[in-house]
Amino acid sequence: MQRVEPLVSIIVPVYNTSDYLHQCLDSLVNQTYPNLEIICINDGSSDCSLDIMMEYDADSRVRLIDQTNRGCSFCRTRGLELAKGEYLMFVDSDDWLDLDAIRVLLRHAEREQADAVMGTYVREYGDRSLRKKIFEESYLSYDAKGTRRYVHRRLFGLIGEELAHPESVDSLNSNCFTLYHRDLVKHLKFGAGPYGTFKDLYFQIEALEHCKRFVYIDYPVYHYRKTDARSVSSAYKKDLVESRLHFFHVLMHYIETHDLGEEYLKALYNRIALSMIGIGLNELSSSKSLWAQAEALRQVLRQTEYKRAYSQIDFHYFDMKWRTFFQLCKREQTVPLVLMLHGVDYLRKRV
Repeated sequence: MQRVEPLVSIIVPVYNTSDYLHQCLDSLVNQTYPNLEIICINDGSSDCSLDIMMEYDADSRVRLIDQTNRGCSFCRTRGLELAKGEYLMFVDSDDWLDLDAIRVLLRHAEREQADAVMGTYVREYGDRSLRKKIFEESYLSYDAKGTRRYVHRRLFGLIGEELAHPESVDSLNSNCFTLYHRDLVKHLKFGAGPYGTFKDLYFQIEALEHCKRFVYIDYPVYHYRKTDARSVSSAYKKDLVESRLHFFHVLMHYIETHDLGEEYLKALYNRIALSMIGIGLNELSSSKSLWAQAEALRQVLRQTEYKRAYSQIDFHYFDMKWRTFFQLCKREQTVPLVLMLHGVDYLRKRV
């Protein structure tokens, strides 16, 4: 007897994204794979997002929920509790899916009996699209042991040759370009702790720790909007260092209590060292003078966690620019570090 096509639940939190919501929802209802449950949760929007959602109510696959504002994490957790699909996927309402995304991901999930299938994504800047490659290989399939060593561990940080691309340290964090089997994630919650911007990463860590078959395909399933709606991300965050240090300690505790071993701890300390890229760029967003920015970075680098991180990181894998950058960090030479960060920021905005 031929197997019935499995139901896939797509969970979409919606908050004040009326300018982009049509594109998002059109990409879902027009998927080439039809057996979908599209759970749209209006999270107290004050614009016309709910009115736009209602335009899709005639589609029997669309399930509309209206609630007072509780935040994205609450919406995703509620969607998980309501979802009836054998597989699940998360989509942010200002992004959109490739029209073939679900069909492609599900084909590999069914063929490999995979708990998680990860695609790639495209960063959309309005006038240009930049495709993100997550792994060097175009296709990967790992059993439980391989998933833990090459995927789950990488969520904590990079090691060995992975350090050649320090900018990729967070490339696995998002939950939006992975198709999960229901059994892998149905017991989890988003934001079940003070994890700040790392809520997605912590969810990935909890989910993939018990993944028995992980598949990666170099296919751009997700389009991640990097303009307008997320321009606030470039604003200065005065508590960034404190929140990151707090989360690093959360991960240290996780490694210890889950008995994950020295390789995980090494990866985490590498993550701490690499975090100076984001911390430095955040400092540039402040209104401080160059000298004050340099002093702020010096105080970060004098923290015990950063001193240990730079004492153990292997500089061998970095190219010249990153080797110079992290050597400046190790030596606490923060005035030239700030000048170099201005160059990094210039290139980042133009590449």
